[in-house]
Amino acid sequence: MKSIISTDNRIIKLAASLSEKKYRDREGAYMLEGPDMVREALENSGKARFIFIRAESAAGEAISIAEAAEARGLAVYELSEAVFEKISQTEAPQGIAAVMEKPESSCESFFRACEDKNVLVIDRVQDPGNIGTLIRSAEAAGFGGAVFIKGSADPFSAKAVRAASGSVGRLPLLFVQSDSDMLSLMREHGKRVFASAMESGTVYYKADIARNAAIVVGSEGSGASRCILDAADAILCIPMDGKTESLNAAVASGIIMFEARRQRNDR
Repeated sequence: MKSIISTDNRIIKLAASLSEKKYRDREGAYMLEGPDMVREALENSGKARFIFIRAESAAGEAISIAEAAEARGLAVYELSEAVFEKISQTEAPQGIAAVMEKPESSCESFFRACEDKNVLVIDRVQDPGNIGTLIRSAEAAGFGGAVFIKGSADPFSAKAVRAASGSVGRLPLLFVQSDSDMLSLMREHGKRVFASAMESGTVYYKADIARNAAIVVGSEGSGASRCILDAADAILCIPMDGKTESLNAAVASGIIMFEARRQRNDR
């Protein structure tokens, strides 16, 4: 295990740069922090470029993960506290972090993974916490993958990765340029498009969304785009009591995704 004591080290500069999307895109990598996330990523065949442990925390679970990674031939570095703080993106670092390869899918591999399964479509959702929660919920509800329309928040940002709690490395993700690209791909691969909206529509549990459904969640401020609403096979609504006008995007989508799971399991 090598030691790094300078924040000017090229590996440290690379790791620190991953706090910004443009560098995550350029490097095709993102940061994971904490023993649970790093261990799980390695156990699930995640590709780690570098693993870092904080020298002052080099004991217990962190060191056992680092030793197991080093035994597999992975690059493991022990950092001084000052250097570890340079790369950390959390307020309370847990003593271990990793630079991971972004597990993006090709269009072909994405739809192979999603064959006969539902797909979540994220249409310009801006809050990273919502992004992570959506990915985590999609995996838990048995969805095959998630499609991101350009303009959505980055699922590999630190806050999104924490909220996804490991799902960002397991659920296939596909990135498309526009609404029309998404709609064309869904039609080509036999997915029916369902958009949720505050306006009147089909009550979500009355729609057949058990399989091959593309569930669209729109931005927090304006919902799904007009282009998607006009082209959707159906608009889904969630009946609500009281004076509440709308639900959080991740909450509303979670309700619909788990209804899809219920329908699928009841057949």
